[in-house]
Amino acid sequence: MSAFVPAAVPATGGRRHGAAGAFVTRRSLHVAPQPAAAASRRAACTPMATAAAEPTKNTTLSGRGGKTDSDSVTDDPAPLNAAAPATESKFYQKYNTYRGKDVPTVSETMTKFNELFPRPVPSVYRNIISEILMTTHLAKHCAMWKYDAIFAYGFDETFNEFLQFYPIESERTALYHAVANSLGFSPEELAKDASSVRSWAEGKSEADIFAASKAGAGDASEPAVAALQYVANADEFDFYYSRLHGIGVIKLMAGAGVELTPENAGRWSDELQVPKAKLTTELGTYEAAVERLKAAEQLFAEIAARDARKTAERLERRAEQAAAEATEAENEA
Repeated sequence: MSAFVPAAVPATGGRRHGAAGAFVTRRSLHVAPQPAAAASRRAACTPMATAAAEPTKNTTLSGRGGKTDSDSVTDDPAPLNAAAPATESKFYQKYNTYRGKDVPTVSETMTKFNELFPRPVPSVYRNIISEILMTTHLAKHCAMWKYDAIFAYGFDETFNEFLQFYPIESERTALYHAVANSLGFSPEELAKDASSVRSWAEGKSEADIFAASKAGAGDASEPAVAALQYVANADEFDFYYSRLHGIGVIKLMAGAGVELTPENAGRWSDELQVPKAKLTTELGTYEAAVERLKAAEQLFAEIAARDARKTAERLERRAEQAAAEATEAENEA
């Protein structure tokens, strides 16, 4: 089973349609106009249900010469505020320049990973790597997503937690680099930012972390503080939650000695201004994944120990047989 709950991933080469009008086609990122009332900071780039109106067929500029085509026909909800043109919405004004931008597909990211890491990944870790690649690819190419040190911390801690017993240490490092590079990140920068968050968080209490997220508090030159303050005080449509950011927050909770419960995750969501439903779901998924991985690794350890015993017994029998043959040869001589 997957280490994480799979995100909604389109078929390879297909398109991903977001609520706030951002969706990815085979090669282009489109931003369709949306009414300001129909979107929120939390819902942008995720499916949105609108009860006020039945969906209507709208066409949007495809980004290829300003013409419309079949890729740009969407089932968008009708504007909730007909008096305000859709092109005046805050989301449209903020991200209209992204129209027509080339973005890689999930399959291209996967292909790049396979080129960078051609060796087979053991089955117990394969789904973990696939989930990191797919969900991070989709989050990264949402117009609202921005890199921060908490994301880097989540990336690094995911490898520390889920791949700590990877069979070959050198391959584990190569795997870390391959995943980072295939997603367009610098593995050195990820490790450096994660280390800075880890050092900053050491000895910090829950109250310390909450206080650091307030605008103007703490040392904003610290990557962890800068990330916490950015997310907690971001304007509408300026923050997009990603799975690895959520893991980073969960690891901060654990490091501060906070019991990992849905109630506590909810409090942290309120204080740090991350989506409550997503973080509480992430927590449950994370804990279940850790337990599954521990069970799988325990099974592998038992199999390895059994194989080692059998090998030792076989070698012992061979040694005894060789000794007996040598003794017999001496007696005959």
